[in-house]
Amino acid sequence: MMHETTDKKWFDELVLELRLRQVHGSAIGDTVASAHELLADTGQRAEEAFGPARVYAAALELPSAPQHEWVRRALWPSLLGLLAFLLFNQAVVSAVRSEQMLVSPAQLALVATPVVLIALLPLYLTAVIRRIWVLIALSAICALAGLLSGVVAPTTPAGAWLAIDPLPWLIGSALTMVVLSTMNTIRSLRPNNDDILDPRSTTTHSNGTGTKVVVLITNWLFPILALAMLGLALSFR
Repeated sequence: MMHETTDKKWFDELVLELRLRQVHGSAIGDTVASAHELLADTGQRAEEAFGPARVYAAALELPSAPQHEWVRRALWPSLLGLLAFLLFNQAVVSAVRSEQMLVSPAQLALVATPVVLIALLPLYLTAVIRRIWVLIALSAICALAGLLSGVVAPTTPAGAWLAIDPLPWLIGSALTMVVLSTMNTIRSLRPNNDDILDPRSTTTHSNGTGTKVVVLITNWLFPILALAMLGLALSFR
């Protein structure tokens, strides 16, 4: 049992390391299958046969996607969705109250903090994935910045840097979130050619209903949160 548990952890680390190197799913499946076959023949543990998973992954020359392709396909749309949600969040209360949206430099800096942290994610993505405390720290910083942006929001036009009509920002940010969520939903419904498939298996893997629901909710998370904020603002009007 300990042998199987140790090997499973090693293979999980190997898959993670190969994913971080943007290796194609089919190549990962072939690599894992070949390693399993060798271990079955030799009776060795995975780390005894191949060494540490990170070192073994680095030594392999496997077909991979262009460097940082995921930035264009996933990160920038997510970043735009986050920015739209933050703008909606800032404009919704003022729009509901038929007031101008008051903006201060400190408020803009705090709102921009999560956007900048996510934009720089390619620089420290590996650290985020390998060390849970980094992810917790980043999440705490983003949450604190969002909270403080409301605290430092000007209460009078005299204390504001900008006083603007919130309605165009509210409508524009809402439409942006809906368009991005629709595009993500369409993309998620297409067949995924980068799944990790085991060539030793004759069965075809398919996502269950629960997974599809989670993906759908994730795609529409910002519009859902925006509706919640709109309901909250209306209730306190």
